[in-house]
Amino acid sequence: MSAIYVKSNDALAEIAKHWLTLERIALDSEFMRVDTFYPILALIQINDGENTYLVDPLCIDQWQPLIEVFSASSVLKILHSPSEDFDVFFHNLGVVPRPIFDTQLAASMASLGGIMGYQKLVKNLLDIDVDKGETRSDWIKRPLSDSQLHYAAEDVNHLLVITDLLTEKLTQLNRLTWFEEDCTSMLDDWLEAQQTGYSYQRVKKAWSLKGHQLNVLAQLVKWREQHCKAVNKPRGHIVKDDLLMDIALRLPQSMSQLSHIKGLRPATLKKEGQTMINIIQSCKDMDKSQWPAMMDRPLSQAAGDWFKKMRALINKRAEELDVPPELLARKKPMEKLLRQAYAGQSMKVPDSWQGWRDTIVAQPLVQLLNKLSK
Repeated sequence: MSAIYVKSNDALAEIAKHWLTLERIALDSEFMRVDTFYPILALIQINDGENTYLVDPLCIDQWQPLIEVFSASSVLKILHSPSEDFDVFFHNLGVVPRPIFDTQLAASMASLGGIMGYQKLVKNLLDIDVDKGETRSDWIKRPLSDSQLHYAAEDVNHLLVITDLLTEKLTQLNRLTWFEEDCTSMLDDWLEAQQTGYSYQRVKKAWSLKGHQLNVLAQLVKWREQHCKAVNKPRGHIVKDDLLMDIALRLPQSMSQLSHIKGLRPATLKKEGQTMINIIQSCKDMDKSQWPAMMDRPLSQAAGDWFKKMRALINKRAEELDVPPELLARKKPMEKLLRQAYAGQSMKVPDSWQGWRDTIVAQPLVQLLNKLSK
């Protein structure tokens, strides 16, 4: 299948009209994210069953026609492991494609052997070898090589056929509804995470900080997030998590004291040091009611034993269904439910376990924890 290179606003607008009449398209993107906070969109690949289109964002600045396709509820967008594509499209076009069909999720749910990359899935289902030699290419440089163009096209050339095969397998297993529920929740969860942003709770060992220290960490993380977005630089280029943790722990009150934080680059100290000192000092005047809630400490050994039993139950169910355990239940909601039960509180089933997971995951775990509580 030959690829059509799209490098004008008019060409995109014309093709987008056709895509809006279809039931589905296969979709992928190439991007660069080396020293920027936001990914730089470098190429969009779309296969509509007849042709493969390579849309060049370096030549196009009128995206409304494609935004309408991405937003059209009548057009199913097929992607493989799309979380990074969501990031790229959201920050470059202001939209995420929906509804979606994630072929990686579908393969896991169809008992094809765990979580597969695109190359392995194509080999598994179609016995076709996909060349991944251009994975780390410079996708911003122009002109793109023939090898790059071929690689980019291959990323969408097989998705429609794979979707048909996976849909058939999911239907046979009576799991198509499960899959559709998860695709919807995947999008909702991603959008919610964008609103929440990067939290102090993601900093390793943040639970060990005391109230005032944790508040300082929270304010430093908030400042860094805003600053990184403003200057479009990765978090680690400004100041890494472990350094923010050390600063919150030691609470330096001057540039001199801050300079003794091991690992803090001189350039960072010069540019951002006084701002961080000001944040630390401003935290002194914050009312305790504004401090973040204390974080849960690691599970005790006894609670950890309960968690092992929970994990064993999930592993057993996953083996019976022939799916990866993480498809059924992830660590964070399991631990949250455990803490409620261990503290003698009423257990609230996580939202992520509604729907098909209720009978397979939620009810068995609640029954197990009730039994352990007695």
